[in-house]
Amino acid sequence: MKKEINKVILCIGTSKCVGDSLGPIVGENLYKKINKSNIYIFGNLKNNITYQNVDIVLNRINKIIKNPYLIVVDSALASKEYLGQIIISKNRMIIGSALDKASYNIGNLNIKGVVGENKNSCIKNYKELNSVSINLIKRLSFNISNKILDFLNV
Repeated sequence: MKKEINKVILCIGTSKCVGDSLGPIVGENLYKKINKSNIYIFGNLKNNITYQNVDIVLNRINKIIKNPYLIVVDSALASKEYLGQIIISKNRMIIGSALDKASYNIGNLNIKGVVGENKNSCIKNYKELNSVSINLIKRLSFNISNKILDFLNV
């Protein structure tokens, strides 16, 4: 008997900062289009998942969902040449690293949208996230949402 895999999409970020709102906007887009019983979406514009509450959300996921396949979506800062790129990896994602808060290493698949340049300084990175164009966030969130929908055959 084939074990059903429950897909969990964890959309990291906050709507309080344009550069960090990529995850919640993707969550919002997906929530409107997905209504399958084995696909769960956590994180949207109303219910942000951030470094401060991700442990609570992960504990909840592990309690209520059997056999979760965790897809993590987050914004990222990287070298200038990657600006606007979508990076998909089967490695686990370390969240909060741009602001020196890295300690959560999560996911089976991670999707990062590069929204700005990593300045290698917590304060400079915070400023970088606050100066991101909303048009870039809209474009990346649209593309990431569509890639996820294709992956899930929705």
